[in-house]
Amino acid sequence: MQFALTVKLLANMHDLNNERAEEIRRIPLIYLTKDGFKLIEEAVAVSGVMLKHWHAVYLSERAKSLGIKLCPLCERGEAIRLPPADALTEEWLKVSRDRFNEYKETIGKDEEEIIKMCIGEDVHGFLRTMGTPLRRESLIKFSWLLPIYCPIEDMPTQFRVVQHTRNIREVPKKPEALAQMQMPYPRSYAEGIYGFTSVANLGNIGISFSSRREILDENEKKKRIRAVIESFIPMLTGACGASLARALPAAKPLEVIVIVSKEAKISFPAPVHPMYEEYFELNKGIFEGFSKVFNVDVRMYAYGVGKNEVEGKFAIESIENPVEAFAKAISHLNLD
Repeated sequence: MQFALTVKLLANMHDLNNERAEEIRRIPLIYLTKDGFKLIEEAVAVSGVMLKHWHAVYLSERAKSLGIKLCPLCERGEAIRLPPADALTEEWLKVSRDRFNEYKETIGKDEEEIIKMCIGEDVHGFLRTMGTPLRRESLIKFSWLLPIYCPIEDMPTQFRVVQHTRNIREVPKKPEALAQMQMPYPRSYAEGIYGFTSVANLGNIGISFSSRREILDENEKKKRIRAVIESFIPMLTGACGASLARALPAAKPLEVIVIVSKEAKISFPAPVHPMYEEYFELNKGIFEGFSKVFNVDVRMYAYGVGKNEVEGKFAIESIENPVEAFAKAISHLNLD
């Protein structure tokens, strides 16, 4: 069972990748334009680390509502997988002594026990360096959120610096440090058309790489798979980066493609990124070819691009809204 996703969205006034202390992140990108290859040395981009973090946050939220097991750190959105056992304290984990002892014991056990304990470690992987080393590869992978080339003043995305001021009430004999807190401070904001891709091996959820055994019962596995798919939905309008409390992007999904297969045991190839103009046709060819080579079903649910098509076990279905793509995928995989 396999899953892939491409998203293209318009995002205005965002600060999504403010991972650096001084300014928004910019990277060099090469675009293929009608005039040939073009290098943009400072394109605004959001890292795959940031996207993966926010998927993990939404996954923990959805897991709670579905009654799926979480470890104490994933419960509060801390993506620390796994912490050194000798660094753990009850105060840091903020759990009862019994829960603390259980967690500390479990993270020292084999992969099967850790998978049972938490969907976060199961899906997003973990690395244990203390004691007996143990590593689980992430089942879900993300590209960077990259700007689509748009020849406005020779830049794919625009950014600007805005001055803000902190305001506090006047108090008698205000300390100098408090006065400095009211000084103006700059923030960088950007806008543009962006895209990202993701791919997930849903069939390996609940399977130990060490023993190759299925660890979960069928109902629990279905719940985990559904939670993984649904956790992409909040990301469609740009809620997947820094500064969301004060710079939630003014965003609009433009094109969304959800690709799934019930029968495929081989991992999907990563989809062609929406930063390339012909990405939809390329992805159509890649996944139609995948369906033929491995003789498996492949469904593409497309919003904003493409039309209904059927070719053997491969099909494209055009839909009316982006969230419907996820609902269709869940239904096709018999998870509803």
